[in-house]
Amino acid sequence: MNTTQSTIAVSSSASSPVITVTLESVGVFTGICVSLSVLGTLAVKLVNNLNNISTSITQIKEDLKEHANNAEKIREINHKLDLHIQDYINRKDTVTLLIAQVTQTVEHRTNRLYTSMKDIENFLQMQGTFKIREFQDLRKMEEEDPFNKI
Repeated sequence: MNTTQSTIAVSSSASSPVITVTLESVGVFTGICVSLSVLGTLAVKLVNNLNNISTSITQIKEDLKEHANNAEKIREINHKLDLHIQDYINRKDTVTLLIAQVTQTVEHRTNRLYTSMKDIENFLQMQGTFKIREFQDLRKMEEEDPFNKI
């Protein structure tokens, strides 16, 4: 088999080295260059992926901090809402008790007035000089408010 040799540099002096390039050495050199470029490309892709992962982790950490702050704000707002609801319930109960107390006082005074009127009626009938007319008993009215007749 014939092997061809190419000479890159030829020098006339005997002391300088001569580089001889063969097809085999060119193939090995080309293989090494291709392998190094593939390894370099893989290293760049690996570094890019690691940077993307690092960026994603940093962003997730920031999102978690923001969500934690939002969760704390929600807890505070929920607590304030519970306080306002309890305050509303307490005020409603107070108003209900006051209305019941006023209603009871009005009913009591109406009953006293009715009793006093009956006593005056009986006294005047005993005197015989005064004739009593029939009047409407407000206590016996059916859920009709006498003040709304205006």
